[in-house]
Amino acid sequence: MPDDELLIEILECENDTCIGHITLNSPETLNSLTLNMVNEMSLLLDKWEVDPNIKMVILSGSDEKAFCAGGDIRALYESMCSSKGPIFAEKFFESEYRLDYKMHRYSKPIISILDGIVMGGGAGLMFASSYKIATERTRFAMPEIGVGLFPDVGFTSIIKMLPKGLGLYMMLTSTQLTAFDTIFCGLTNASINSKDIERLLVDLTKEVWHDDPEENLSIIDSLVNNHSYTNKIKDLPVSKIMKELDNIQSLTNEQELSKVCANILLNPTDDDWYLRGKDSLEKGSPTSAHLIWLQCLNSSYLNLKEVFKFELNLAIQITRFGDFKEGIRALIIDKDNYPRWKYDSVKSVPPEWIKKHTDPAWERNPLEDI
Repeated sequence: MPDDELLIEILECENDTCIGHITLNSPETLNSLTLNMVNEMSLLLDKWEVDPNIKMVILSGSDEKAFCAGGDIRALYESMCSSKGPIFAEKFFESEYRLDYKMHRYSKPIISILDGIVMGGGAGLMFASSYKIATERTRFAMPEIGVGLFPDVGFTSIIKMLPKGLGLYMMLTSTQLTAFDTIFCGLTNASINSKDIERLLVDLTKEVWHDDPEENLSIIDSLVNNHSYTNKIKDLPVSKIMKELDNIQSLTNEQELSKVCANILLNPTDDDWYLRGKDSLEKGSPTSAHLIWLQCLNSSYLNLKEVFKFELNLAIQITRFGDFKEGIRALIIDKDNYPRWKYDSVKSVPPEWIKKHTDPAWERNPLEDI
């Protein structure tokens, strides 16, 4: 791994306490995660967890455009094109999910500063963090339907925590959420102005940190909700999701996926916010739409370990015979923006095709040991 893909810093605080700070540093790829970055972060977290002086971990991105926009999608594409099969893709997804699960179970607080784009792999880091701080530049979305994948990295476990119907709508339409949207939905804990990020890091070093994670989280929450921070974001636009939630829930309140999709596509509106969602659904993979529906059906019944096993199985199957390869080709590689999906509509996707994605991809799921 190039030495600068991750910037590692130990912030020295009061009373000989410390904070481990990881900065994703690949601005040319919007800080997208490579396999080496994933593995290095996992090793660092293992090391810091047993260091008694390090009381918490901070994750941030080096570029104002993005915290992290996803995974190494070109490497995944090359793997799916390989005559040997998608061996690298399988290793990447397994390693990424192991890191995310480790973060969910980490014994010390992990704080993510979500400045800029947060999608795909970046969303996984966000979900797994103990405390999430957005900025006025935060743009969160799960747009995987557009490349023939599905919103993974643990999102299946998040759906049930969102207002009813919202997760389904977000996934089908690739809707982007702002800082105040994410706070309203409970996806983030607080927001600060991006100009205050460096000041926040300095302020954190002036605190005495403790062995009790909850005590440390309380200190952080009090700090970022101080008026010196909140005063600089008070004029940001209110949450669009909050304003439109009743309508979103009306559109998604159906017992069949095809009816939900029809409601969204036939929604009589000239609001650009809705029109962008219509366009994303119309161009997205019908197979992905069905996998999204399946995620919603399973969200309430799976614990976190089961979620990652379920998602890994879907991810591996979709790299073997799904629309993912074609979606990357059309949007990222050839950029003709004309993916040729296996099925041309949600209604035309047969149940047996979706079942192939849920059939066991191996004799034993690689995440059995997490």
